[in-house]
Amino acid sequence: MRAKTEKPGKNKQILKKHVSAIHIGAKLSLLQRKLVNALLYNAYDELLTAREHSISASILCEMIGFDSKNIGYLKAALKGLMETVIEFDVMEDDGEQSWEAMVLLPYAKIKGGTCTYRYERALAEKLYHPDIYSKINLSVLREMKSTHSLVLYENCHRYLGAGQTAVWEIDVFRRLMGVEDKYKEFKFLRRDVINPAMKEVNQVSNINLELVTTRRGRQVAAVQFIVKPNPQLSLIGMEEEDDITDTATYKALLAEGIPKTLARAWVIEYDEEYIFDKLDLARSQAASGKIKSSKAGFLKAAVEQDYHNEGAAKKKALEAAQAAKAAREKNERELEALKKAQRDAESGFRHSCAEIIEEAFQGLPEGQREAVAAEFQLTLGSAIYVNAFKKGGWKDRLTFPDIKRFWEARGLTLPSPADWAQKSGLQEPEMLKAQIEELEKQLKQPVVSV
Repeated sequence: MRAKTEKPGKNKQILKKHVSAIHIGAKLSLLQRKLVNALLYNAYDELLTAREHSISASILCEMIGFDSKNIGYLKAALKGLMETVIEFDVMEDDGEQSWEAMVLLPYAKIKGGTCTYRYERALAEKLYHPDIYSKINLSVLREMKSTHSLVLYENCHRYLGAGQTAVWEIDVFRRLMGVEDKYKEFKFLRRDVINPAMKEVNQVSNINLELVTTRRGRQVAAVQFIVKPNPQLSLIGMEEEDDITDTATYKALLAEGIPKTLARAWVIEYDEEYIFDKLDLARSQAASGKIKSSKAGFLKAAVEQDYHNEGAAKKKALEAAQAAKAAREKNERELEALKKAQRDAESGFRHSCAEIIEEAFQGLPEGQREAVAAEFQLTLGSAIYVNAFKKGGWKDRLTFPDIKRFWEARGLTLPSPADWAQKSGLQEPEMLKAQIEELEKQLKQPVVSV
């Protein structure tokens, strides 16, 4: 597992500096703006501890919403960053104003599908400090369609906690937006740059902006933005980064030392069961001492090359067999309960009908009772049934269907099984019989041995 590096504390030198203005000299394209944020997002946790940072080129393209497989286009965008100067106007401890300038990206390399890059130490220290850079929501990054919108979002997002941005003089604001040579009249700047950018930021990001202007005489001399959380987007779960970082899969991968950008890519590409299967494999292999390299390296190979987890497969088979056995045992218990309920229902229905029949029988004259009993016995045919009736009378279980038909033919009204069940609050015998037959059919299926 990769050793965790302790993030450096915010020392006095960084804490006491106040950045009054940040300006990127070149007019970057929208793709390059997104690339700046994605590279910084990838490197942020190790910005001050690692000299170089790496990311899969395909993952990098996914992060910025760049679908093309044209690596040449990505190279051109990186080269543009290497030719870009970033400037800082800084208020030092002694109150003096200082100016610093440095290249945005001094080194980049693409080899074997991996992009490697580095920052100058002085720039890394500034970018690490939250007063200068706050992590840009990756969902927002992919959604932005306008360079002006993204630049405005970058410059306003870090003021969310304060509730309002700094007051920017119009010339400074034009430089921040990369339009210092255009829109000299404020009404055109507002119409063509500020309003469209604010509209897109408010529609797709997790912040909501409101413009405040400062006038000197009849001219607008400075602008400021009120920055509030966007309640509409917060309702659908937009977090500081995005929903992927909240998943159990993503967190489990980070715990095993997988870089966050690679973890993001796996969560997007593979389902949760697949990843946890590989995590279990890596853990079992590490516990048995079979991993010769790093555990994180083994896990990467297992995920990308689909190593089969025989132990997990056997465990799943065992669990499936045990579940099947438990289900069968449950069905057997349920079958016994249904059979008992059926016996009780049949007995209750029979006794209910027998009471009605017995009452009708006893209501006959004595001589007629003997004749009716003799008449019924003649309908039975077999001596076995005749003997059963002589023993059990009108409540006899064996001859009950014949008894019921005989008395109904004589005009006696007897309840139907459904009427009896409704009145007694019990289940109808025939319904119980159907349930029993269905369960018996299921139990005829073969059982997987454990």
